[in-house]
Amino acid sequence: MTMPAVVLNAAGQIELQDRPRPALRPDQVLVEVDLCGICGSDLHASQLPQVYRGDCILGHESTGRIAAVGDDVADWAVGQRVAVNPNGNVDGTCVYCRSGRPNFCRQATLESALGLQADGALAPLMAAFPGHLRRIRDELGSVEAAWVEPAATALRAVELAGELAGRTVLVTGGGPIGQLACRLAHLRSPAQIFLMEPAAQRAQFATDSHAVPISPDEAEGYVGGSGVDVVFECSGSAAATASALKLLAPGGILVVVGAGPDPGLDSATILLKEITVRGSYIYTDEFDRAIHLLATQQIAVADLTTVVSPLPDALSAFDALRAGQIMKALIAPGTRH
Repeated sequence: MTMPAVVLNAAGQIELQDRPRPALRPDQVLVEVDLCGICGSDLHASQLPQVYRGDCILGHESTGRIAAVGDDVADWAVGQRVAVNPNGNVDGTCVYCRSGRPNFCRQATLESALGLQADGALAPLMAAFPGHLRRIRDELGSVEAAWVEPAATALRAVELAGELAGRTVLVTGGGPIGQLACRLAHLRSPAQIFLMEPAAQRAQFATDSHAVPISPDEAEGYVGGSGVDVVFECSGSAAATASALKLLAPGGILVVVGAGPDPGLDSATILLKEITVRGSYIYTDEFDRAIHLLATQQIAVADLTTVVSPLPDALSAFDALRAGQIMKALIAPGTRH
């Protein structure tokens, strides 16, 4: 039997295909996908061969229910609701797993990540290992559950910045990760949060994300001569990174969350200001803590969800995201929505 799926084909194009339904291996479960978000990196998957494998079903921000359980799998049952950690299939024995840094586990992130190297959730059914699965309770809505993965990414970035209480924060890039960074930073009582986002459709969310929207041209007037203490660079734009370095106070912290072909990192400015630059790569236990934050409504995401589309409309959602017309698209591959 076959099923429809959004696939990154071998030529690097994203298309709808009929794919075989996944077989149930003894060491895996099948997940009936409820909702799956389209990530910004999915839009540029063909330009990221380091992590995206061709001829693969996309989709790594997902939630659903267990549809079948392999004979060798314990502690999981048909019907359980799950949020899916696409990077959760850690080997547990590598130097990174043993040192508490599973986000660098090769098996989990570069060999079996769902929606990147293994078939993902932009299809009605997805095969997953038990390590990919996290139980969720009924109080966590399906929309919120589909936001766990990006929320975990933003949470790690915010925590890598250290103490934020009483400090000034700038977020560059007002897409989903940037908005989440603002909302998560707000929980840590900063003195002020600024959001630099040139697209009006995204900048309009700044107030609800507890931030003051600013443009690059007016940034210095808002920030003042003393500069900001912390910047979360969430756009992958060299121009935004250059602005961030200019606006950071001496001794400030730049957390790099987005990546682009030109980093825009000026070594002289970093040296003269003694700026600390920190990369933030996916998450470790932040995934589980993001579930708690969303389930307890400490951060909101429903307002950031522009559209929930059926699978046949997925390519149109990709186009709208590329054009900057919407904030976030969730795809409902099955029949529940």
